[in-house]
Parts: sequence; structure tokens; C-alpha cells
Amino acid sequence: MKKLLLFAFLFFAGLSYAQDNQGLKDSETLTFYGVDFSKAKVYGANESLSEFKAAFGGINNLFINEQKKYDVSKTFKKEVSLSLNSVKDLVDEIKNKEFVAESNDYSLSEDDVKTLLKKLDTGSDKGYGAVLFAGLLNKGKPEATYDVVIFDIASKKILIQKKITSKARGFGLRNFWAFSVHGTLKQVEKMKLY
Repeated sequence: MKKLLLFAFLFFAGLSYAQDNQGLKDSETLTFYGVDFSKAKVYGANESLSEFKAAFGGINNLFINEQKKYDVSKTFKKEVSLSLNSVKDLVDEIKNKEFVAESNDYSLSEDDVKTLLKKLDTGSDKGYGAVLFAGLLNKGKPEATYDVVIFDIASKKILIQKKITSKARGFGLRNFWAFSVHGTLKQVEKMKLY
């Protein structure tokens, strides 16, 4: 009896997942919420938290100011609208003592990602959303890791999640880490997500 119940549960859970992903696949639009740096940790960098906060705001502005280079419609293969205010507001919550990683093995856990997604203010948006959650910004390597998440906006249910590490380089703090965001978008563009 227990095996039968387990089989039934797995069958209906799989059916629900397939229906959610089919809806995502069929959808022509997506809302992109930018890069959430609120739980990012930096390893091996000398810049101050205030310098990083300014850089993070600048990185999210690139989705508006340099749309051809940071083309999220091309990345996600859908018509994308931008909603960046929530991630910009979350930068203010970053605290000095939580910002610096003690080692280079920091990574966002599954629970961290779920908590961050619940905290993301999606307002009255409908349909599907995408966001990048920044994890470790490792100046020594130099590289950054992001959790790329595509989700159902109404339920905040994660439909697709990929952990991606990209190289960082460039002149100036914003450009250095923006290069890793651009590299992450390019990696996502090459994937078959749906």
C-alpha cells in the first residue's frame, strides 16, 4: 500500500511539474528581475562595501543602459520585460560583517535560493519570471557564481535552476563583475532550458 501511495504521489508531482514547464515553454513572455546581490559574499577583494553597493546598482542598470550587450530577451529566448527595483532595494540590506567570505567555498544553498525568491518583490506581475542570485564573488580566481532561477511568479515555485560560474575581468569594480554577469547570460543562452 505504501508503495502504491508513493507511486501515486510521484506520478502526480511529475504531472504537475510537466504542466508547469509546458506553460513556461509555451509562454512568449518573461519578467526579468535582474541580479540579486543581497546574499553575495566577496572573497579576496579590497574594495569597501559601499563601493560594491554602487557597483551592484551599476550592474543592474546595464540591463537598461546597454540592452544590446545585456540582451535578456536573447538569453531567455522570450520577450522580456524588466523589473529591477526589488533587487536594487535589496542591496541596501547588505551588512559589512556578512559580506566578506572567510573561504572560497561559499555557495548559496537550495534553502537560500528559496528564501531569496520569496523575498523578491514581484508586485502585481503575472506569468513567469527570471532572476540571477549572486553567490561567491571570488576576486582571486577571478570568477563569480550565480544561481539562475526561472519561476512561476504567482506561486514563486522554481521551475528551472542552474548554478553557473563565469570569469570576471575588466577595468573598474562595476565592469569587473559585470563581465561575469554577461558571461552567465551567454552560458544560459546556449542552454536548452525549455
